[in-house]
Amino acid sequence: MPRDLPDEAKAEWKRVVPELEQTGTLTTIDRSVLIRYVTAWSDWVEVQEMLRKSGKLIKGQKGNAVRNPLLMVRNDLEATLSDLGKQLGLSPGARLRAGIAHQVPVDEEAKEAKSIAVIEEYKRRLGMA
Repeated sequence: MPRDLPDEAKAEWKRVVPELEQTGTLTTIDRSVLIRYVTAWSDWVEVQEMLRKSGKLIKGQKGNAVRNPLLMVRNDLEATLSDLGKQLGLSPGARLRAGIAHQVPVDEEAKEAKSIAVIEEYKRRLGMA
């Protein structure tokens, strides 16, 4: 991870890299795409905060309410995030297209309890319980 990334970009890097490594899709040649992704994310968070403070409508030159130009900046960042996210496999659709199966953590105790409950219900219906 580059040292000069903004804090929000570093936090996003730390969030997504382990997930990408777990799927086996991240390689060293993806570094530039990842840097652009986390930087766009950091920019999006900053713009979102500015929008929260200023509002979606602002006073125009003639004093009337106009759409905040930050909305266009946010939309551009969202398009960038979407494109880079697809390249990195950060969306369910991108993972499906790449043939990456979604792994659900298996809770062995819950799995066993469910199996026992199914067996008990089966026995009850057969009049064995």
